[in-house]
Amino acid sequence: MNKVLLSLILVISLVGCTAASQVEMRPGEAVAAERFESGFGSPWIGGNSPVFSSSNQGFVDRTDNGTKNFIEVPQEFVVCTGWHALCANSTDCTIHGDKAYCDCMKVNETHIVYTSEIQETVIKNLTQATCTNEHPCDVDQAPVCNAIKYGQYEVDGVKYDWVSTYSYRGWCSLLKGLTACDQNATGYTGDRYWAICDAAPCTENQNASNPDKPLICQCRINDTPFVGMNGSCTGDNGGIMSSMPLWAWDFRNNTYPFPMPGYEYVQSACASLKSDPLPRR
Repeated sequence: MNKVLLSLILVISLVGCTAASQVEMRPGEAVAAERFESGFGSPWIGGNSPVFSSSNQGFVDRTDNGTKNFIEVPQEFVVCTGWHALCANSTDCTIHGDKAYCDCMKVNETHIVYTSEIQETVIKNLTQATCTNEHPCDVDQAPVCNAIKYGQYEVDGVKYDWVSTYSYRGWCSLLKGLTACDQNATGYTGDRYWAICDAAPCTENQNASNPDKPLICQCRINDTPFVGMNGSCTGDNGGIMSSMPLWAWDFRNNTYPFPMPGYEYVQSACASLKSDPLPRR
């Protein structure tokens, strides 16, 4: 009798464990689990679903026993210095398979990396774990900065000496040509596709037709609404343009709708040299 009872208890326990392992994780649990499996942070210890803190610095996990776990949110942008590829003025990218190949410039100046677009998996995880809204990285402190500077940016087993990032070179002239492009709008006649070159790997082009653009960058292709960079929604010479999503630009106020490092200085530099009108009293 005791043996039968013991067997039943073991069976029930195994069934319970199997059912528990099949429970779908909530969003906060999934984030914590993914980061922990990658070697960052602490494992989820249960409790209610997390919520964003009011400062948007991280997730607050409120547990059943009243304790709190804080899961930090990565910085969206980190700032680096040095050489990089710049594709802001690439408006004739050619499509090959699932990539757009864009001719881009070599630029040596302060530049900005959009951390969620980093294609080097190890460097991406390390950067997002190191540079958070709670503990932000200063200029050149992000791991991705060293990877770009010293040719350690690896994609699909290949290390690249050049990486496309974002900087403000020529921005005042580019600003004049920004155009809203929505493929879903009635009467739209522009391109359907555009290229995302953030954190794209690049190589030297020994046969560049334009000596000012000696790099070829492998950019992702998107078909969502975008910002035309050349005064229109159509690329040049039958190609597509490197651009940004339409939601990333506030046309009414001529600015980004989110905090973009350094843009407050660029905006002033591009403004007309005249006095501002005083507000009405």
